[in-house]
Formats: sequence, C-alpha cells, structure tokens
Amino acid sequence: MRSEDLAKLLGLSRSTISRVINNYPDIPKATREKVWKAIEENNYAPNASARKLAGVKNKMIAIILLDVKDNDEPHHLKTTDDTLIHDNPFFSPIVNAVSDQANKMDYYVLVSISYSKEDLKKVNSIFHQKLIDGAIFVGTQEAENELIFNLIEQKHLIAMIDTSEVYNRNHNAIYINPDNYEGSVKAVSYLLELGHTSIGIITGNLNKLSAKERLVGFETTLMQHGIEISKDDIYYGDFTENSGYEGIKYFLRRSNPPTAIFVSNDTMVIGAYKAVSELGLRIPEDISIIGFDNSFFSSYLNPPLTTIEISFFDVAKRATTLLIESIEQEEQRGIVEKVNATLIKRGSCQPISSDGETK
Repeated sequence: MRSEDLAKLLGLSRSTISRVINNYPDIPKATREKVWKAIEENNYAPNASARKLAGVKNKMIAIILLDVKDNDEPHHLKTTDDTLIHDNPFFSPIVNAVSDQANKMDYYVLVSISYSKEDLKKVNSIFHQKLIDGAIFVGTQEAENELIFNLIEQKHLIAMIDTSEVYNRNHNAIYINPDNYEGSVKAVSYLLELGHTSIGIITGNLNKLSAKERLVGFETTLMQHGIEISKDDIYYGDFTENSGYEGIKYFLRRSNPPTAIFVSNDTMVIGAYKAVSELGLRIPEDISIIGFDNSFFSSYLNPPLTTIEISFFDVAKRATTLLIESIEQEEQRGIVEKVNATLIKRGSCQPISSDGETK
C-alpha cells in the first residue's frame, strides 16, 4: 500500500498522513488514532527515504564486515560451506556485541558482509537509500577506505574497528581499536623474560591494521633488546588456520629453527599445533608458542595456549554506544580509543636453560 492509497482510504490528505507518522503536534487526537489504526490494519510501512527526509530516525544501524579480496577470483566463502561469522573468533563476538548493545539502546542492526568490490557498491546503496542512520565498518583495507571516507564527507555517521586512527586527522569519525601494538610488545617481552632470543613471527594479513601493528610491536621490542631481525624470522600469514600450519613448517624445517614463535592470532595457532604434531615435536618442550586474541578455544588446546587477550566485546560495545550517541545528537564526533591488551599465561611457553635448550 502506498501513502496515497492510505490517504484515499481515510479521506485525508497525504500531508496529514505524513504529519501523523512523523509525530507533528498539531494533529487532532481522533485523527491521529484513526491513521495509526489504519496503518496497523493495512500493514502500511512508511518509505524509509521519506521518513529520513522528514527528519525521522530509522533506529537502525549497520555492521559491515569487510573481507574483500584483491583479485577477481570468487571469494572462497561464496563457493564453499565456510562462513565468515559462525564460530569466527574475530567477527562473531563483534557482531554479537553490536547486536546486544544496539538492542539495549532501542536500535536494530543490519548485518552486511562484503566479499568483493561489487559488494561494496551494495554498501553504498544502503546509505543512499537512507535505510540506516549510521554504520560500523570492521576490518577495512586501503582499497575500502576511499568508500568510507566519501561517506564521512557526505555527513553519514560512521564508526570503524580495525582501521588506523591516523586517518582521523582528515576524516572525522569514531575509531575504536584493540591495542595491537602494546599486546605484541607484551607477548615478545614475555618470551624474552623466559630467555628466548631466537623468536619467529607468523604475521596476519598485512593489509589489516591489526596485523601491521602486531608486526611492528614484534620488531620494535626485539630491536630495543639488541636482537637483530632477519627476513627469515618473519613468515607472512593471513590470519587463517592454514597459514599457521605452513608457517610452522617453514620455521621448523630450518637447520637452526627459532626456540619460540609469536603467532599473530589464535586461529593460526590451530594450524601451528597441527604442524608441530606432524613433525613429531612437542609444545613447549621443543618449541614455545604464544598467540593473540585469547579466542574461546585457546584454553582448551593441548597444551593450553599462552596468548594476548583482547576483548572484542568491549571494542564492539564501545563503538556501538558512541555511534548511536552520535546519531541521537545528530553529530559525527571525532573519537579515537584503544582497548587494553592483557597477557594470559598458560602452558605453551617455557623458559630456555643456560645452555640454550628449552627446560
């Protein structure tokens, strides 16, 4: 049903229908009740764009998960039964936290996943059709930044997770990130305290802020302790289980392998543990491993994983709160915040003895 049909049914003008929907105070109570009763009986839904133009909030935000591949090949998640959200230790808690917090603040959440550049065009349309009041972008890469910055320039209200806050200088928005750098410093410092001086790293996808900051923390900490880093000490992974598997094989097949490895997220650790077992080695007796994220499964690994805890729930909750507050205040605020990282000691690391062997 269109607004003109509803107006004809009630014998009222379209402007009167619009003023009732948008809560203008000059409408008689009887007319107001008559219109709302007809809306309910006829399942009439006001057009989102029209409501927006009238200054009415949709009470809806979007969370937009970005996992865009640079090449033109179909994303593997579109051609397999794998999913980006279900049981994913990064995206799943973020989506859950955004939904919970938005619900508490009386907002709905639209979840959108972008696997390709074509999907990004659909994201644009969500804004231009005025279906939402604001959005949280998660996991941006350089290629997606232009789209987001254009939306900010068009006065759309935006919050970002895992996007460098340096962009805030020119693009006023909400930037909420885990303290990836400090977490990496804590991880490497702990290995140094245990006596390890030969340490390798399996990085995440270096197009992502989190992976870049964790690598920088690794390199900076070792250099500050006078430890030279060679290119052989770095295996370039992509945050997936398989890259953890391949990374461990890369390190442990060397003639002089490291005594400890910093794995840049816990998902890659699953593959790392598998590779260590296949090589007939043990953790931590033959190799110490430390992870990052403190994913839900980390304490159940054998041995339980020493890792860096990041509360993705806190990151997402804070981003949601600040975004909705901006919507209610009708103002995009420039806010930069980091959520602390904590070292969780378990059984996957052990000290080096005086002769350089693991104890």
